[in-house]
Amino acid sequence: MSNVIFLAPRQKPEQPAAAEAEERAALAAELIGLIERVRELTEKAAALPGPTLQIQQTAQHLLDAGTALERAVDSLTEGGEWVPF
Repeated sequence: MSNVIFLAPRQKPEQPAAAEAEERAALAAELIGLIERVRELTEKAAALPGPTLQIQQTAQHLLDAGTALERAVDSLTEGGEWVPF
């Protein structure tokens, strides 16, 4: 199984810039919501009873997922420089 995702240009010539910005902003907002949810789940996982190593690994995997989502938002917003309004 490969981790490579092939991307193709999505913008169509007739699609206005405002619609593209709106779509991009909506995606950023959804990603931010996912980051918040992953943080909540990490807290819940850390509070679970059970083997310490297993709990720590679970929490670390969730933190790694949150970091990946943060990087996606950073990339999407051009390092925080892109603001849709």
